[in-house]
Amino acid sequence: MLHIILLILKILGLLLLVILGLLLVVLLAVLFVPVRYRGSGSYYGEGKGSVGISWLLHILSIRLRYDKSLTVTVRLFGFRILKQKKLDRELEEAEDIMVHAMERIEPEPVKDAKEMKEEVREEIKERPENIPPAKKVVKTKKTPFYKTWWENVKRRILRFFAKLKFFFHRVYDTLKTVKEKKDEIFSWINNENNQKTVKLLLRQGKKLIRHVLPLRGKGSITFGFDDPYLTGQVLMYASVVYPFCHKHLDLYPVFDNAVFQAEGTFRGRIRLGTVLIIGLRMLMDKNFRILLRKWLR
Repeated sequence: MLHIILLILKILGLLLLVILGLLLVVLLAVLFVPVRYRGSGSYYGEGKGSVGISWLLHILSIRLRYDKSLTVTVRLFGFRILKQKKLDRELEEAEDIMVHAMERIEPEPVKDAKEMKEEVREEIKERPENIPPAKKVVKTKKTPFYKTWWENVKRRILRFFAKLKFFFHRVYDTLKTVKEKKDEIFSWINNENNQKTVKLLLRQGKKLIRHVLPLRGKGSITFGFDDPYLTGQVLMYASVVYPFCHKHLDLYPVFDNAVFQAEGTFRGRIRLGTVLIIGLRMLMDKNFRILLRKWLR
């Protein structure tokens, strides 16, 4: 009898170890097997694109595709568990049910009364006394080119000075606020614990962004406006950021036509374990936890 009890306990212990082992394997897979994503898109008058997300040798895969309408496909072990045709069929059945319900709610005499009312309205509109008189076409003189050009220049100058005035007002308000809270800001900056926390936050934030961003990608943008000056301004602003992404992005400015075209592809991966480690490093800092509680209040 004791031998049988020990054998049962041994089998239960082995089953428990197997279950714990499986749970550990699943946990390690979730933490360290990366979620891979890739996508592509283009814009030539209309936007098109697709994004695919997969995990653990495509055991779970999600695909989103947009081409005038959004299509979502979810597969588990290669079998599609979300069928678009089935969803479309259910929507059509729901629409038919609503149409039949509205027909039941609104009886036939009410429909006939509405149709008669619309016919009477049309007859009243067609009477000669109710037809509005034709509008007189007034020919307007074309303004000379130099007047139009001067109006545009004057408008841009006034807009520039208005923006400049608004900018100086914002700077003045900011300086006034800083002056009022000068002691509080300086005490916060001079605190060694805050300096360490800010450095830690910047360091871990860079790691997180570097980890989440796509590993590979290539794109091109063709843009232009009717005004070559405006195209040159956009190109000047883009040149500030372009040196950091020139290997992955090509810019083609057009100075004599209004156009916007774009296309690109990208792919990358995200490990949940890496994201959790970065978050735990931040939470291990006592001063960060204190600041986080203050911000959440």
